Amino acid sequence: MTFDMNPLQQEISLNLTKCPNHVSRVFHGRGRFFPSLEEVNVEWYPPVLFVQCYQDQISDDAISALKAVFEEFTFVETVLLQLRPWPEVENEILFTRSGVDQGLPLVFDTPLSEGLQCQVSLGENRNTGVFPDMRSGWSWVEGQAEGKRVLNLFSYTSIFSLFALRGGAKKVVNVDMCGSASKTAQYNHELNGLSGERVSIWKRDILKSNSQLAKQSKFDIIILDPPPFQKGSFRGWPDYQKLLRRCVNYLKAGGTMLVALNNQQVTFAEFERDIREVIESVQSITPLALADEIKEFEPEKGLKLALVKL
Repeated sequence: MTFDMNPLQQEISLNLTKCPNHVSRVFHGRGRFFPSLEEVNVEWYPPVLFVQCYQDQISDDAISALKAVFEEFTFVETVLLQLRPWPEVENEILFTRSGVDQGLPLVFDTPLSEGLQCQVSLGENRNTGVFPDMRSGWSWVEGQAEGKRVLNLFSYTSIFSLFALRGGAKKVVNVDMCGSASKTAQYNHELNGLSGERVSIWKRDILKSNSQLAKQSKFDIIILDPPPFQKGSFRGWPDYQKLLRRCVNYLKAGGTMLVALNNQQVTFAEFERDIREVIESVQSITPLALADEIKEFEPEKGLKLALVKL
């Protein structure tokens, strides 16, 4: 495997300089914007740089570039590499300023933005508990949440909920079937002083919770960010369609759904067409721009965030 190191080192350095104090994806190789680096993502969870390689090895040149970044930015305390060729996962601490042997996973609180923190777990599972490519969505929700009722489906560790509550949401209901993620979600709300009557965390199978959700007062904002596919629980687009139809009944007239799709085989135009075929009452579908650091070679095929207005 051969890497051109200039783009890797330069892009990480650029984004660490811009966002030194909060979570972000500092290298988005999976967007295919950087030739020969398509299998590498790098995420910044202060103070840890987390390198994800979707192959079974990463080149010595790539490691040299990461070492150069580590030496340039002294606030980076640890560089952790995760090799993740499906379905295997292997983790290794490449560089650290700590004088002690750090066990894995690394579990710590990290700043999401000024005034918000969350717990992250690095070096065990594929999911860190946070999805930094959703950063523009977090900002949108915070800016729109004042006085609103928000439903967060596939909430996982409830990062969207934290931004909605800080934005003044009247009520946020989080739904996810993962028990460990729900415990972390509860911790995240308590960590930020955002627990209480304004927030509910449901550990439930979303596809089997229609009657419970239908009994709730209708929501002004619904966040729908499902996995592309999850064996035994989510079948991809067929289940996505089912949830879109149900969300029509959960949403107030004039409300908005923030929907996400991470499938490079589908363009935004095709995604929009498919949504309109499922929901006849759609008034408008507007793309939500990604954060600047999420560079896509074919933006119309990369991560898609859409605001669906009914």
